[in-house]
Amino acid sequence: MRLPAWLSQHLAAARALLLLTVLLGLVYPLLLVGIGRLPGLSGRADGSLVTRDGKTIGSRLIGQSFTDTDGNPLKQYFQSRPSAAGDGYDPTATSASNLGPENIVDRPDKPSLLTQVCTRSKAIGDLEHVDGRRTRTSASPTPGCR
Repeated sequence: MRLPAWLSQHLAAARALLLLTVLLGLVYPLLLVGIGRLPGLSGRADGSLVTRDGKTIGSRLIGQSFTDTDGNPLKQYFQSRPSAAGDGYDPTATSASNLGPENIVDRPDKPSLLTQVCTRSKAIGDLEHVDGRRTRTSASPTPGCR
């Protein structure tokens, strides 16, 4: 007995969906996890966490704050963008700040994105002995740093 064309097409689509779901949803991720567990790769697959005295203090692959004990930036390192992760550059607490280009009003508990960018830019400018001031970059009414 031959099935109607529409039914055979739907069954073929269902078989393809099931096969691709198993391959790409189960087999492929498990294969990549297995490869990540091979000797020599496991440290990178887990985020290259750096521990000291049993405490995770950072990651070799995620941004870090390159400052001295007083919090001053170290000139020999490229100063990365500010991090909203936990207490600075905490690889175990990565999160978004939810700050965007229209975030220009400071709150008592948190400075605006504009203030953070301006402060950081001025500090890097002072460190590199260049003009670190930021100006408005578009025609929007958003004020720039002065």
